[in-house]
Amino acid sequence: MLQPGSNGLDLSHHNGRIDWDAFEAAPVDFIYFKATEGSDWKDPRFLDHWREAKARGWKIGAYHFYRLCRPGAEQAQNFIQSVEVRAGTLPPAVDLEYAHNCTPRGDPADTLAELDTFLGMLETEYGLRPVIYTTPEFHADWLGERYDTYPLWLRGLGETLPRTGSGRAPDIWQYTMSGRVPGIEGRVDLNRVPDGPPG
Repeated sequence: MLQPGSNGLDLSHHNGRIDWDAFEAAPVDFIYFKATEGSDWKDPRFLDHWREAKARGWKIGAYHFYRLCRPGAEQAQNFIQSVEVRAGTLPPAVDLEYAHNCTPRGDPADTLAELDTFLGMLETEYGLRPVIYTTPEFHADWLGERYDTYPLWLRGLGETLPRTGSGRAPDIWQYTMSGRVPGIEGRVDLNRVPDGPPG
């Protein structure tokens, strides 16, 4: 998917306009753009970001913010309608966290069944197993070892590589939410692919 030591960003409309000429100097190897959220919300900057980054040769992927109170199939359709299947792009990613989320749909088993539907539909559409982005707290409460066959993108702010409760290291590590790069005025999330095999 990505080479060890690669550095990346995840961006959404919250980051504002990008000065792409200035951004060329950013020490970045890959970018994930927010495409969708829930059943019907679409990031208004996604297509412009996607097309510009693709034209400039960046390694790119798209992610969906998963709403715990919405049906998985509806959310998958929202993402699929927004993100073309393209060879050479990164696997789709799903953002699973408590922040800005809603009350889970049904009991935990029902909620996870909806998530399974979402993940299955994306894998069928794109031919790639989706990447799961999450926090240690959400992983412990909801995911556990159930999704260990999926690539893991884990938030762990600071200098220490985070791990799940079972000791798994992430495939992508979000280590700060206050980075700076040329071409973007505000602070950004910075990510790194840990050196060596995770585990």
